[in-house]
Amino acid sequence: MTTEELLKLHEETCNTCREIMKKKNSDYTGGSTSTDPFANFNASSILNIDPVQGLLLRVIDKIQRIRSFTNDNELKVPNETVEDACDDIVNYAILAKAMLKEKRGVTLDKKIRGSLWKELEDNISEED
Repeated sequence: MTTEELLKLHEETCNTCREIMKKKNSDYTGGSTSTDPFANFNASSILNIDPVQGLLLRVIDKIQRIRSFTNDNELKVPNETVEDACDDIVNYAILAKAMLKEKRGVTLDKKIRGSLWKELEDNISEED
């Protein structure tokens, strides 16, 4: 494979993965009216499993499918190819990145609010 062919595969994969994510996000998070794109992963909190860790378990499932394919040169489930498993891993990586980014933002917002609240309390107590 040439570099040009690799970049073409990258572009095609990204386009395919985006379409898959649109469809699966609707199916797995409560339908087209759902407002939480991570609803299915956030549900793992019920079992005290961090949503990102729950997502990583699903990545491991996909890695195992690819491993099975490399060992046996076939997959037993006929309606999912090894390429589909690769596409799923791409989407899980994007979802993990988005969830971590959101988590950091929420954490930063809480820290900022907390420090502002502390500063406000300190200013009030100094005035007394």
